[in-house]
Parts: sequence; C-alpha cells; structure tokens
Amino acid sequence: MKILRPVLISMAVLLLAHSLVLALLAALVSVLLPRAIAKRRLERERVELISLWPEIIDHIISGLNSGLSLAETLVGLSSRGPLATRETFQECERILRQGQDFEEIFLLIKERFHDGLADQVCEVLDFARGTGGRDTSIILRSLGDFIRSDISLRAEIRAKHGWIKNSALIAAAAPWILLLILSSQKNTIQAFSTPGGVGVLSVGIAMTVVAYFWMERVGRLPEVPRIFA
Repeated sequence: MKILRPVLISMAVLLLAHSLVLALLAALVSVLLPRAIAKRRLERERVELISLWPEIIDHIISGLNSGLSLAETLVGLSSRGPLATRETFQECERILRQGQDFEEIFLLIKERFHDGLADQVCEVLDFARGTGGRDTSIILRSLGDFIRSDISLRAEIRAKHGWIKNSALIAAAAPWILLLILSSQKNTIQAFSTPGGVGVLSVGIAMTVVAYFWMERVGRLPEVPRIFA
C-alpha cells in the first residue's frame, strides 16, 4: 500500500496536469508527508511520556516514605501510576514474579522510555537498591525538581520553535500548492513542459527538499545524553 500510493498519486497528477515533473513532485510529497506526520506523532508521544516522570517520581517517593520496598513501589505503579506507563510497570511486575534479576526491570524501563531522564532515574534507584541509601527520597525529590524545570523550559522553547517550523513549512509548500492549482491551465503546462521550465521545477524541488531537512536539523532541540544507556 505504501508503494502503491505514490504511484497512484503521480499517475493522477500526470493525467490532470500532463507534466512528468509535477507527477514526480506529487509522488515525492506523498512519500515525505506521511513520514513527517508519523515522525511528529512519535515525537509528541515521546514528549508526553517524558512529562510523566515527575508524577512517577512522586509515586516512588511516596511509596518509599510509607515503608514499602522498591520492588513493591514499582509494582504499585502498575495500578496507581499514570495510565500511559501502567503497561510498562505491569511488565516489571511480571519480571519480579518470575524471579528474574532486578537489573532486567531497569533495562526494560530504559528501553520503553528511551530517554536520558529515564536512565538517570533508573541509575539512582539501582544505586539506592545496592547500597541501601537512606537519602534516596531526597535525591529523587531533587531529581524530580530538576526534571520539572527541564520539562517546563523545553516546552517553552518547543512552543516557540513550533510556530517558526510551521511557518517555514507553509512557506515551502505554498508555491507548490499554487503551482498545482495553476497546472489546470494549458499555458502553465506548456511553460513548464519546456526544457527551461523543467529545469526551474527541478531546481525548485531540490531547494525545497534541502531547505526542509535543513530546517528540521536547525529546529531540533538537543536531547539529554543517554550516558547510562
């Protein structure tokens, strides 16, 4: 289906506009646009998952302060934690009931969250489990405050970057949308069917693609390095 879609779209544009270059452009857009949308969706889901860490840390601190063990606290997150993470901690409960090593739980959490903040929390918990540190709650509370500040700052920066990137996307797409609309006229088709017209379209397509990837690279926020992955 993924391969058939750009073929069908390019054929439809070729029949309507009688331009091979426009047909290739339409096929390129039909390939890149779903990928960009999927990438944005995954990024949004990952950001939402990261934003749950302060709440998770609060649950862990509450459990430890109430006298529960670390294992009991993590198991409790499978029913009392955020809805989006309960499946992960249900898997942690299954690992514990099977008698597997506690290290497997930390590896699972790191894999599911896949970010530097999760690595830091897991390392703090692993250190506390191994040493029996009394200051685990204090360390976790300090880490939770840091994570809250980091999430708030990144949300503000992401909001400012968002409207700039959206404006750039609209500016890049607008000329091609206008061209597709004008391609219904014979004069436009004839103009861009000449060697010079084909050259202009080809250069325009190349510059648009380069500008898009450059914009994505410049607008990308630096991520917390995964030192403990």
